[in-house]
Amino acid sequence: MGYRFRFKKYPDLKKMYEEYRRLELKATGYSMKDSESSSCKMLKTHEKINESAYTILAKAIYNTFAPIKPTLHKRRGESIYLLWDEVFNKPFEELDINQRKCLVGLLDGKFVYELPLKFYND
Repeated sequence: MGYRFRFKKYPDLKKMYEEYRRLELKATGYSMKDSESSSCKMLKTHEKINESAYTILAKAIYNTFAPIKPTLHKRRGESIYLLWDEVFNKPFEELDINQRKCLVGLLDGKFVYELPLKFYND
């Protein structure tokens, strides 16, 4: 079953997520071209992706869910349930890149962790 985050309830997250996906698709387009110019554009786009996804979007996700601290389901490896603070146990600014990627993964289906099902499948 494919999960889709319920963006209708979180329009600000939807807007940020769409910008992140737009940049990802742009970078993919550049990667399919074999030129020095395309390679340079792809690298610049990846810098924008890192800023968009792992700073802006990840922080918005953190700020949305940290106050309610939903239980997270670990999907990779052993299937277990974890408290929010077991996974994201620091203020946002102190989270490492892997934790920030996991935050974005809560929305885009590339998740190690997932939110409770009530947050998915519009």
